[in-house]
Amino acid sequence: MTDRSTIARLQAEIRELSFLHETSQVLTATLDLDSVLRSLMAQVRDFFQVEAASAALLDDASGQLIFRVAVGRAAAEVVGLRLDVGQGIAGWVVQHGEPALVSGAHDDDRFYPGVDESSDFYTDVILAVPIRADGHAIGVIEAINPQAGGFDQDAQRLLSAVADLAAVAIRNAALYERVRQAESRYESLFNESTDPIFVLAPDGEILNLNRRVEQMLERPRQEIVGQNLCDTLHISRETCLPALRQVLQGDHLKLDLSLRLPLASGGEKTCTLETHMSRVDYGGRTAIQWVGHDISERVALERMREDLTHMVVHDLRNPLGSIMSSLQLIHTAFVERDQSLPILQLLGIAMRSGERMYRLIDSLLDLGRLESQETELDKKPIAPASLVKEAVEQVRPLAMRRRQTIATYIHPDLPAVAADEPLIVRVLTNLLDNAVKFTPTDGHIAILVQRTDDRLLFSVSNDGPGIPPEHRERIFDRFSRLEAANGIKGTGLGLAFCKLAVEAHGGRIWITGGYLGPDASPAPPDGDDQGVTFHFTLPLST
Repeated sequence: MTDRSTIARLQAEIRELSFLHETSQVLTATLDLDSVLRSLMAQVRDFFQVEAASAALLDDASGQLIFRVAVGRAAAEVVGLRLDVGQGIAGWVVQHGEPALVSGAHDDDRFYPGVDESSDFYTDVILAVPIRADGHAIGVIEAINPQAGGFDQDAQRLLSAVADLAAVAIRNAALYERVRQAESRYESLFNESTDPIFVLAPDGEILNLNRRVEQMLERPRQEIVGQNLCDTLHISRETCLPALRQVLQGDHLKLDLSLRLPLASGGEKTCTLETHMSRVDYGGRTAIQWVGHDISERVALERMREDLTHMVVHDLRNPLGSIMSSLQLIHTAFVERDQSLPILQLLGIAMRSGERMYRLIDSLLDLGRLESQETELDKKPIAPASLVKEAVEQVRPLAMRRRQTIATYIHPDLPAVAADEPLIVRVLTNLLDNAVKFTPTDGHIAILVQRTDDRLLFSVSNDGPGIPPEHRERIFDRFSRLEAANGIKGTGLGLAFCKLAVEAHGGRIWITGGYLGPDASPAPPDGDDQGVTFHFTLPLST
């Protein structure tokens, strides 16, 4: 017959195994660290029949021991308590990595009395064991004042086993927290990204999307999730599906897509997206991440640069062709001693063509300097009539070939204006050049100069096609181009130069509709269909 001591030992072992099993279940119930430790301390209190139990962990930032959880008496005073390593029984245990069993705690030099002094609790017996991870102590578990008056010989071993389980739970909780924070950061980056992002199933079904997609499509996410990307972005399936299959094979795919997206508010939006697609793990399933970066402005700028290059080459080639033709005829006249060729007239054509090339090149160079405010104006007093005369002389041959008339109306007794003469002459020349270019054959051009208070007002007008009001500010932007009914285009630089040069003098430039007419009326009707007038002012004060 089995003796009673054996039965008692077996019962104790069963009780310990049951306790450890229940403890392991508690530790796997949740990954929230404080919840795990609170449940664990409740288990310790109940199993060891103690007045209080607590758990403290080392804080990486401060290096102190912080009591995260306490149950039983004086729990409120214990939670949040900070001890330096080596301070108190708990600090000693963490410092040395060894358990400590103390009876008569107040007589022990290591004891920290702060909790007892701030509450009606009296600490007598303490069992403290270290929580170990990676070979060093990261915390401590304390069981205080057992009802039996002391701990039996197995208590330290059993509480150390609990601490080992706690270490695993702490490590899992820390890993979970890092994963949660990483997911939170990803979710934040995902939603706050300025680029549209889709998460797609292998067949192109939209599983998730960020806020930028909702803004781009002007539709809520619930209307988009579940649809196919090809249909949502109006991409042909012949283009879309092979790309998705290629990504699923492990390739990182980059495509530029020009899209025409219908909007919920009506109409459609045209944009060019640089798209990047890659295979990702999405909640344990294979998915495709689709990221689009709007490059519409870059594409438009590149197109404008290409157009500008063609236009500049065209504008330089024409006067260069005139120069070469004139020189060839002059060369022929000298070689063949042909007295019938108008050499002086040919030289004049070549010189004027060279001047046109200089003006275009100067505009290109000065535009950047004016924008960066690097140009120092060489202001000198000059008569307005002199500015107008020089500009008209440069443009008149071109106007004569188109049988256009240029009339000037300069009010008498106008004072001299302090200006950088070459810059303002080029402003007038550019405006007259535009007038000649965009006015039909046999058309009329007029220049008016008058005084308005402390400023001179220059007006260059023509009776060609008008400019709609919505385009009048935009055409002063760099690369913004005017186009005549005959297909002639401007370089998009002349008016930008005019605006910068006038503003550098402290003046203003603007456009009104209508032609000034033969009487040079200073207040023409602001019509859109016929005629346009460019005005700019220069201050009279220096």
